[in-house]
Amino acid sequence: MSLALHDLLVCCRRLENEKAVERRKEIENFKRLLRDSETILQLDRNSDSKQGKQLNWDAVFSVLQKYFQKEMKNLQLTKPNASASTQTTRHKKMQEVGSLVKYLIRCANKSQ
Repeated sequence: MSLALHDLLVCCRRLENEKAVERRKEIENFKRLLRDSETILQLDRNSDSKQGKQLNWDAVFSVLQKYFQKEMKNLQLTKPNASASTQTTRHKKMQEVGSLVKYLIRCANKSQ
């Protein structure tokens, strides 16, 4: 496994962390790794070769899907009768999480 993919794998594991603070810290690193041409190239190669044990686009998307579900669950568990500012913050967080999924899809589509 290349160093670029190893870093992405470690990042994906951190995105699965139960602590929301740890997950939030890892988002910028995740985006940075997806901007790296070597990471993209390796993901493309692994996706094309269909080797099950290699990190590929499907595996990264699966991790991000779990991250999305955790974040949405956490946002839904908060009080529904919150103040306007709290609801605005919650809505902004939902948009951020959704934009991360869009970002991954754009990166995957651009490379193909």
